[in-house]
Amino acid sequence: MICRTLDEGEEFWCAGNLYRMLIPRDDTRCFEAALETLEPGGATPPNAHATFVQMYFIVTGTARVHIDGEAREVTGPAVAYVPIDSCHHVENIGHSALKYIYVSIWPGKIPPEDGLTWREACDTMIRMYNSRGYSPQRS
Repeated sequence: MICRTLDEGEEFWCAGNLYRMLIPRDDTRCFEAALETLEPGGATPPNAHATFVQMYFIVTGTARVHIDGEAREVTGPAVAYVPIDSCHHVENIGHSALKYIYVSIWPGKIPPEDGLTWREACDTMIRMYNSRGYSPQRS
């Protein structure tokens, strides 16, 4: 059984935001769940995924969620669905930390090109965003 609190899991920084890996893909082979924290004014870099969908569960805070050219402002608790290959990002438009869980879901099992472990995929993501000018930690 995999059942964890939001305080459990390994923390890491990527593109200036704090993440906590709650359920790594290593444990499921078909999805992963991470808690992401964006400080006021913070945002995730625009991105898209060719092999998986995502679900966001906004726990606390106020977000502007962008998906394929549309945007919606929501205050947690709230959810959003991100289809395969859709450009998306999240902004914290509130006055306190925005905390949301993203769940990445692969149909069937995770293809080898997406990485064998969450840490391997995380390191690749950090290098990719760093090459685009996004520091792993907040400045």
